Amino acid sequence: MDKINFNECANNYRNNATLQGLWVWNGTIIGIERNQTTQISREGCRHVCGDGIDYYAWKDASGTITTWILPFVGTLLQAPFESNETRRTLLAITRWVGSPIASLSYVLWNIKVSAKAALMVDMAVEYDKMPELDSHFGSMRDSMYLLLAMNQYTLKDKVVSSSKKAEGLLRIVLFSKDLTLPNTEETLDQKRRILARELREMRRRGAVPVFVSIMWFLFAFALSVQSAFVDLGENTTAHDLALGCLLAWFPILIMGSIVDRNPIAAEAIRVKLNALVDHVRHALRDERHCEEFINSFHGLPNFKGLKAEVVSLAKLSTGGEMKDFFEGFAGQGRVRWHYGAAHPILSDIETCYIAERGRNWLANEAKARASLVAGRSNDEGLVWFDLREFWQVASAVIIVGASCGGAFILSYFTPTVGLGCRSGGYTIFFSVSLGLLIVEMTVWLFLSQYKNLKWPWDASAQWRFPSNGIFREPGTDAHQWNKLKGHASRFLLNTKNLLIETVPGLTFLDQWMNKMSIKLGIYMDGLARRREKMGSQRQWEIFFFRPVEIFNTIWLVYIVLAQTFGWYKTCDCVTSHWGGAGGYLDFSVQNTSNSKWVLYYWSSGTALTASIMFLAMFYVTVEWCQQSFLSTEKYEEAMQGLRRTRSYRHFTYLPRLFTRVVTSFTLNPRKWLVWNKRLNKAPPSTILWTKDHTDRSTYPKRTSVAAPRQVVPPSFEVSDYSTVHSDNLRAQETHALMDSASPLATPPGRSRTRSDTSIRSRYQPESDYRISNDSNPPLSRSLPEAHHARYRADSRSSEEHRLSGEQLGVPTSPHNQSASKGWPGFSAALPPHAYTHVSSDPGSPLFDPPRPDEDRSGMNTDRADLEMGTWRRT
Repeated sequence: MDKINFNECANNYRNNATLQGLWVWNGTIIGIERNQTTQISREGCRHVCGDGIDYYAWKDASGTITTWILPFVGTLLQAPFESNETRRTLLAITRWVGSPIASLSYVLWNIKVSAKAALMVDMAVEYDKMPELDSHFGSMRDSMYLLLAMNQYTLKDKVVSSSKKAEGLLRIVLFSKDLTLPNTEETLDQKRRILARELREMRRRGAVPVFVSIMWFLFAFALSVQSAFVDLGENTTAHDLALGCLLAWFPILIMGSIVDRNPIAAEAIRVKLNALVDHVRHALRDERHCEEFINSFHGLPNFKGLKAEVVSLAKLSTGGEMKDFFEGFAGQGRVRWHYGAAHPILSDIETCYIAERGRNWLANEAKARASLVAGRSNDEGLVWFDLREFWQVASAVIIVGASCGGAFILSYFTPTVGLGCRSGGYTIFFSVSLGLLIVEMTVWLFLSQYKNLKWPWDASAQWRFPSNGIFREPGTDAHQWNKLKGHASRFLLNTKNLLIETVPGLTFLDQWMNKMSIKLGIYMDGLARRREKMGSQRQWEIFFFRPVEIFNTIWLVYIVLAQTFGWYKTCDCVTSHWGGAGGYLDFSVQNTSNSKWVLYYWSSGTALTASIMFLAMFYVTVEWCQQSFLSTEKYEEAMQGLRRTRSYRHFTYLPRLFTRVVTSFTLNPRKWLVWNKRLNKAPPSTILWTKDHTDRSTYPKRTSVAAPRQVVPPSFEVSDYSTVHSDNLRAQETHALMDSASPLATPPGRSRTRSDTSIRSRYQPESDYRISNDSNPPLSRSLPEAHHARYRADSRSSEEHRLSGEQLGVPTSPHNQSASKGWPGFSAALPPHAYTHVSSDPGSPLFDPPRPDEDRSGMNTDRADLEMGTWRRT
């Protein structure tokens, strides 16, 4: 468009009485005094000034870029993207930016769920008690962290359709420790601990950079507020501040991703979680292990029902329904209609056991685990909606509404007062975002992939709607609700079909474009065939949600660029003619407003956005601090964080109790109404944080979760490798188990000691089991430095500790050893270089060991006897 200059136009109009007589504004004026020499109508502005744009100078544009655009981009770069997933990254950006209310709803709900898990772990023991890592408390901490990791993945359709069976299987995976796993020496509790440690190591870091980028945004916001109120009435600074208010919701979303954080390798974590579930499935298929697991619950009131459920799970585990339990990563609201597995399980165990006992609920560990595995409080399984989620939805609406509302107030009441391009653009962005949320919830309600399940509200609706005369037809009362949903679905599908069929004709009306029309028609036919294979939700996502979210994203980008470069400085925009007010321009207040109401309008808009933004950031920061002990890698630091969390909860107990009362007043009437109308389950119980505990009984302690200490003598590898090439050695290595819960962490050729710092070594110290006549010489020779240097890169990981010979209690050096002690016959008959540890570094042998059945003295040895720690001459 052509460039115009409002200053020159104002001089021409002010000095020309003829123009004033033709185009003077005689309508309503709000907030300023009437002045016929400076006030002109919209039509007069277009006639006198033209239809061009009065672009901002580069100095003003660069100021907006450095103040808002660069901080916004810096904050965007801290979002939890997936590596090497360009398409998913772009779709995630359009999802977060184009539909901020829905995205914030999912993120806030995930934060609420993780807060519930952290609270349960905190309340598991006494207030002043900090148990050790290998305690039942440490095991429960790992289980809850694994549950939160599972919550970020979508579930297989067949898994969810199994309702309570899927939940029962996950509860066994997470909370049981009495199920014996086949084909592995590790217990289920040990596998959970190892996997939890790996997940903590693979968790995405970067909290400090995120906070730095957020502080940059807040600093820019503070500068804009200061500039706007120092130069009170300067329209340019006011509109820049309105732009900052419009974007105030975005740093809250990014901060929320710190708590709802995704792992570095989401796909690798999914494979590990599925492998853990498969271990339990295989164990349940084993009749002996399954029977032992069932008998561990003998004596419970619902033993018969539990036995039937476990047997059903064992039968279900034989098929492929439970294979690939978790399908895809869905954290941070990037996938629509993702509810997750954590909240149903947490609500169930909270209602059936934890809420009633409160603080120190893990005191009776046997009963607690039995209730967590077998307790039941509802029949919905992993698919049900909690009314408490409306708090998170309402919070998301308030956050985005306050951001857009503050920007709207600043732009609407800055002269010319009225709905114009700026305030109207903010309204469109918020309306589209809110509409996307409403449609998304409606589609989830009517076209959910779980619609074949017997929803309580659906059954109630089928029973109640026929009683209304509108829905009553003879002989079809029981089917009216399904018929209504069918009509709505068919109408929507027919509308989309009509759109697909008419696009080629509307796009290519020219006969000269027949070739392109035919190609597009072929493409649309193929698209229609692919659409027929899609589910209803998938069709809505492809043909409605993604296009609308892309449009809303582009619209927000247009708003930012228009404010940056002055695209809004046209006669149509500055006259604010979209609504009833406006329709004119006052040249005297075009750049600086002298209205006495400006201070009040600007203060109210800024206060609205700033207060909600800071409250939301404070909430997210507090939740991150209170939950971080679950994901902290070092246990000592995690316990220090838990200690601080308990102190904070103690000093803020009364304010939090007040908020709980307010929440109960808002939710309890709805819960009663919904439950009374049979639209949902009975309201679940809720645990409340307290410092004191009432259960002071003593219970018999069960076996520690750590592996029992047992005397295991060292084993030796006595195979003759002198004539075998090193490549053949690697080819003869034992293959990993197919159902291993973790992929190989060591290179081929290396014997991996699967250990964890949280699990005690199964080897006792040397003094506990050494017998007399220990050998003077070491059992393995020291390898040359060159050999160590070649394998130093993979000999020890920075995150995982390997058990060396010293840690196992096996002597590796002759120091401090009595010459009169040793293994009988070995001190003289076998030289030090004749044997090597099983866990020694890989590579070609640097010496010629004896044959498997003969030592250097000519005596034959028995391998089985050697492995038992004894020696026998044959």
